[in-house]
Amino acid sequence: MMKIKNYLCVLMVLLAFNAVAQKGSEKKDNDRVEIFTPQEKDNLQMWFHDEIKKMDLTYHQQEEYIHVLVYYMYKIGRLDDTDNWESKEYFQKRLNEYLEKQDAEIQEILSEEQFEIHKEIYGTFLKSASKRWGIEE
Repeated sequence: MMKIKNYLCVLMVLLAFNAVAQKGSEKKDNDRVEIFTPQEKDNLQMWFHDEIKKMDLTYHQQEEYIHVLVYYMYKIGRLDDTDNWESKEYFQKRLNEYLEKQDAEIQEILSEEQFEIHKEIYGTFLKSASKRWGIEE
């Protein structure tokens, strides 16, 4: 039963990755273009599942952690909708605001060591997504 819940949680996060991994450069009437191919999404799913194991989360931590990630990934994924899109600078500013709020909530859930692992995992994902969004630094 615990294994099924773990897989469902990971699936939820990866579905949120899908929402985040959208590009708005070719948008019309809220059309969204996926920036990751289905194969890349599959690879992200497997990678995330493997990486999250390193955090050695308790059941309660995992539930809260996934909840926070899904919440903010959804918000981030909506930033490039045509009705939200103002500019690349606006996108970057709002993205940073969401990431700061997400980190603050996650720090309350995880130990320092677990949080460092989260930053490493999430940083890798953000680097890849930022390249696709065209906002890499």
